[in-house]
Amino acid sequence: MAIIKPNNNTISAITALPAAIPTGSLVLIKTQTASNVSSVIFDNGTSDVVFDNTYKCYLLNIARAYGASNDVKLQLKTRLSGSDSTSVFRNQIMYHTYNGSSSTNPASAPNNDKLYQVSGTIRNSSPEYFQGQFFFYGIGENTRMVMTGQGAYKNSSGYHHNEAFSSGVDNTETTNGIKIDMASGNIYGTFSLYGITT
Repeated sequence: MAIIKPNNNTISAITALPAAIPTGSLVLIKTQTASNVSSVIFDNGTSDVVFDNTYKCYLLNIARAYGASNDVKLQLKTRLSGSDSTSVFRNQIMYHTYNGSSSTNPASAPNNDKLYQVSGTIRNSSPEYFQGQFFFYGIGENTRMVMTGQGAYKNSSGYHHNEAFSSGVDNTETTNGIKIDMASGNIYGTFSLYGITT
């Protein structure tokens, strides 16, 4: 008669995939949903957030973001050890606006006191809020971090903004946090941080 031995494996050991099976290169680190709050912050070492060389780069996806007040600018700031950075950035934005009949030519909108700030303003009265993706290279490392991305939104006059942007810090430092807020008032939206492994 065969003796049945008890299975002492943990749930994680039972459900873990073998090392040879790929799980994808995009890893969700954390999602935050903001509803009338002053800011959204992703700081290294808090609530499972990690900024280091574990990932080749990081992706921040922003969905349906807008301000508590109409026609306010959304902005991103870097953080150092839990505090907002006072660094200088070289932020370039190429954008088009379209009002249904005509569009602007591409233009550059630099802003040197933030990592990023939208070129226009975002309306808060209809579902055409800010949608955007931000890729961070060198965040969590002692280097000159670079960010690149794209976004789209409408202002209260109905002008559609389409932006492509990049920004870089002007000095070598270890950026280990990102703060998203509005130029004035509170913020709404969904903010998801991913690590990219390849």
